[in-house]
Amino acid sequence: MAEPSTLIHPVILCGGSGTRLWPASRESMPKQFARLVDPEQSTFQATARRVAEPGLFARASVIAAAESRFIVAEQLQQVGLGADIILEPQGRDSAAAVAVAALHAAAADPQAVVL
Repeated sequence: MAEPSTLIHPVILCGGSGTRLWPASRESMPKQFARLVDPEQSTFQATARRVAEPGLFARASVIAAAESRFIVAEQLQQVGLGADIILEPQGRDSAAAVAVAALHAAAADPQAVVL
């Protein structure tokens, strides 16, 4: 039996365009990447920072639309963080993204605890 993992494998789902929040959120800058609550950082950046404590969390995985790949990379770089970025060729809702994230974490650690 494998030793249980001691680190939590965080997953950040970055789907949706946020059309109901227009004009703050639009196709070119979806809601999770806009600075809606904090003028210093987006909600995505705030989330990435919350799951970046090395003693508690493994490297984060970000599931995002292919169109958002440059925004994800840029915003992570702005806050000095890295993550595994997994791109969806097309949106398939949360269940598919969660399944891919679980498989990705299991590849690195079969006993992974995924958040």
